[in-house]
Order: sequence, then C-alpha cells, then structure tokens
Amino acid sequence: MTDDTKDNKDTKDTSQSRRKFLGGATTGLVATGLATSTLAATGLNQQDLHREINWDSEVDILVVGGGAAGCSAAITANALGNQVMIIEKAPVLGGTAAKSVGGIWVPNNKFMREAGLEDKREDCLKYMIRLSFPTSYNPEIKYFGAEEGAYRQMERYYDNVNRVIEDLEQQDALQLMALKAGEHFMPDYFAHLPENKAPAGRALVPSQADGSMGNGAEMMRRFGEALREKRIPVKTRHRAKQLIQDEDGRAVGLVAEKRDGTRYKIKANRGVIFTTGGFTHNKQMRLDFLKGPVFGGCAAPTCEGDFVHIGTRAGAQLGNMSNAWWAQLPLEQALENSSVPTGIWCSPGDSMIQVNRNGERFFDEKFVYNERTQAHFAWDPVSASYPDLLSFMIYDQRTADQYAGFAPIPPTGSSATHVMSADTLEALAAVIKKKLLDIAAETAGFSLQEDFTTQLNKTIERFNQFASAGTDKDFSRGKQPIDQFFHFFGPGQPVNSYPNATMHPIASTGPYYAVIMAAGTLDTKGGPKINEHAQVLDTEGQPIPGLYGAGNCIASFSGPAYWAGGATLGPALTFGSIAASHATQNTQTVGLG
Repeated sequence: MTDDTKDNKDTKDTSQSRRKFLGGATTGLVATGLATSTLAATGLNQQDLHREINWDSEVDILVVGGGAAGCSAAITANALGNQVMIIEKAPVLGGTAAKSVGGIWVPNNKFMREAGLEDKREDCLKYMIRLSFPTSYNPEIKYFGAEEGAYRQMERYYDNVNRVIEDLEQQDALQLMALKAGEHFMPDYFAHLPENKAPAGRALVPSQADGSMGNGAEMMRRFGEALREKRIPVKTRHRAKQLIQDEDGRAVGLVAEKRDGTRYKIKANRGVIFTTGGFTHNKQMRLDFLKGPVFGGCAAPTCEGDFVHIGTRAGAQLGNMSNAWWAQLPLEQALENSSVPTGIWCSPGDSMIQVNRNGERFFDEKFVYNERTQAHFAWDPVSASYPDLLSFMIYDQRTADQYAGFAPIPPTGSSATHVMSADTLEALAAVIKKKLLDIAAETAGFSLQEDFTTQLNKTIERFNQFASAGTDKDFSRGKQPIDQFFHFFGPGQPVNSYPNATMHPIASTGPYYAVIMAAGTLDTKGGPKINEHAQVLDTEGQPIPGLYGAGNCIASFSGPAYWAGGATLGPALTFGSIAASHATQNTQTVGLG
C-alpha cells in the first residue's frame, strides 16, 4: 500500500485541533535543536516559534521505516486499537528484510518443544552473553557479566519473542517453519561451544502457502498484505527529517520530506517508532565508526543512518557504533554499487579455498560469514596496513560446475565480471594482479606478494593432503556443526567420496577461477540506545518520552555477536512489537488535541 500525495481517509484531520507553538501554548513544541540551521532542515522557520503548527496528518503511533521491525510495530499497534501510519523513504515497502533469507531466531520455539528439545531461559541467556560479552562473561556473577541494560533486553527478548511471533501469525501477517537441512534443525553459529545447551532448532523461516520454505521477500509480501487488509496507511518516498518534541522533551510528531522536496508534518499522539535501518550506505559514517575497512553491504540503499542524526539531535545516547552484522562481499560488485545483491553466507564448493595476498589460507572458509569477515580487519603494525584487506576465493572446474548458482559462483552457462579464470595457477595470478592494478585507486594500491604463486601452490598441496585425510589441521574446516549445515544446505549435493564432505582436493589441471572478496555488512547495528521497553535513552540513560526504536537503527544488545541465523530479524520483530505495546500503554496527555 502506498500513498504519496494524500492521507488515508481514515487518518484524522487535525486542522481544527491545533495548539499554540511555544508563545501562549499550554504545551509548547520545539523542533529538536532550535538553532536556525536545524530549523531549515525541518521546513519550519523562526516565525513558526510563535504560531500554530499546521499538522498535515494525525495518528496515534507513527512508524518510521517499512521493514520487518516497522511492520511488526505497525501491526501490533493496530491490533491494540491505535491509528497507525508508516512512512518509508524507499519507493516500496520491505527494507533490508526483503533481500534477506528471512531467518528469525526464536529460542524455545514450538518446533523445538514438539521435538522434545529443551531450551531453558538461563541457559539461553548465558549463551547470548558468552558471545556478546566475551571479555566479561562469568556464569557465577550478576547478569553473567553482561551490562545490565543489555541483560534486561536479552531476558525481555527470550520472554517475548514467541508471543510476538504467535501474535503476528494470528494476525495472518506471518507464517513460519523450522529451518532444516533434510531432517536436521539448523544449528546455532556457535553450537560447538559448551555454553550452548540447545545447539539446534532456534532458527525459523517464512513458509509459503504450499508449505515450502520462503524467504525475506515472502515475509514482507505477507506483511504488505496484512497492512492493506488492516487499512494501515503506508507513505512511501517520505524521508524522516526532524523529530518534533514538546517543551518537556516528549516526541509528539515528525517532519518528513517527500521526493519533490515538500515537507509533511505528522502528529503522533502516543509515540514515534524508528525502524529505519543502519548506516551501511553512508560512506562517511562507515569511515567514522566501523572498526575496519568496509566496502558496502547487503542493506537496502536507503540505510544511510538517518536515525543516528535525528536521534542525537533529540538528545539520544549512541551505542555499539563500531559493530555490524558482517558479511564478505565480492569486491567488484561492491565497487560498482555499495548495495550488493547478497553477501557470501558460506564460501561455496569443496574443491575451494580462500587465500590472502601471500597465497595462504587464513580462516575456515565454511565458518560463519560474520566471523570470516572480521579476519579482514587484522592490522600489521610494522607495515601499517591491513595485509588481509582482500582475500581470493580460488576454485576449480568441479566446484564451478557442481556449485553453480551459489553466490558468488555464477549459474551454469552464464558469466560474471567478478569471476576471473585461467588455465593455470600462474596465469590466474597474473589475471588477479592486472585486476588489482585496475582497481588500485579503490584499495590504496593493494597488491599480491611477489611469491604469491609459489605459496599458492604450496597451500593447495597442503589443503589437498588435508582433504584426502579428512582433517583440516590448520582451521578445522568441517568440524563445526554450522560448517556442515552451510555446506549441505547448498543447491544440490555433489558426491564427495573423501572423508570430510566440505573438502575435496583441488584439481591438478585447470581451468581455475578466482573471486576477490572484501569486508562488508548485512547492515550496521549501532545507533541510539534503547531499554527493555524499546524506549530511546538520552545521554543520562533516561527514556526520551514518546520515542522508540527497533531493528538495525538502534544499538543492538547483541554487541559484537551473531548468535545464530535470524539473530537480526528476531530482535527486530520482537522489539518493534514491544515498542508499540509500550507506547499504547504509557500514553501521556500532551495537550495537543
């Protein structure tokens, strides 16, 4: 549902219910940060300080952002009897969720219970904290070593995620199934750690009408249908520009900007909920905040950090700004467009390795994308450089054929500009060197070491020995449960007679292929801090009344961790709903109509 030019007929006309702005008003209003420079951003001017605001629309709850968190917030708010509106910067609903696999991490879900799997609250919290607070985790102390605010959000998440999912299913806005490979539940990303007492079964995905597995696009399709059926207005091509607060600091409305530059002022009687995504596609913010060099990400192009700017002007405290949901990307795709089609969840293939500029492997290629990506951030203090800024996925014809279509390998019969090939490893190295020269301006002249080819041959010889024996003595490839799941979950399963199904000797003759890989994100996960009610906190740690956040636009309580598949969308859906519930139950009279 979209409406770019006028209000839904069910939205209140507020032209006769206005209040004085500051001078003489019962409750004054301020455009957050009343310096002349910020007034210009809102479409208000100095004269507006002493006269009425002419609201263009009035609702109970305004949701900013039309992705998964925003839809969850809007549908919950509607079910609680609120008049709701969604504004969305993009031309269509969906956000980054529509590009995703659609996984949702749901501890202690009904599919686990039906299978007789126990997922106790305390055990789950310990697992989360072990990863989110790796330097302070202690199962014997208060909050298990977590910061109190994050602990409160984690327990709130565990206590509410199943309720939120069930509510959305009852609203016919969502339908989920367990994510499996064959009969095996998907394991958590760190199922191998002793702290994980329920190592598999928490990941759910959307199901389609025929019972087959869906994805993020299917989830957002159902959300869109639910919004239409419930007559919840969605205004696309409306970008949030400025929060409006009363003299007590309560969020009471928002100024949005349409594509044609005109301003649209929306009054929100009960709350404004931001769900606008992270700042992946704001290059300056990536440079300012992220802990390593990042070339782009999977996030929707509209994820430009809007709430960081709006929230800080409203007095919000920022958190977790250096972390992201990390993912490796094909470098050339990211250089062409920072919003890439997909991240590389698992390096596909068995006769495949990833090497650095020295021609050496430097991680388990089958392990979690979030962890592989951070290996690119290693800093060499002597050369004052990132020696692993780029990596090179090397594979043979077997993998090219049998894993065709599993990104970044192109489908059978097609080609891709990000894939290089040659008949020998020596010739392949020459092709890579030429490519690096072509893009040197984008990588600070990153190049291969002189002995790259010699070392690559040694690396392949060593890898082939490991593949033949079935044990990767360097990085334990295939040993972790998630390695095996990612590998087996691919498109079709080639026959591999070797002991470790994730490893097959690389052919002694060409052709050989290479893809340059670089660090990216699914999206960032830093921004204004919230509490367990999804209220945005100010610099003193106190809630900003009427202002809420959920999803990737806020400081994630996961910290640096990626617990499992769906750890992004699970909290987003849950805290979007929590925000709507709290705004409904904690409304204060603001004297605005």
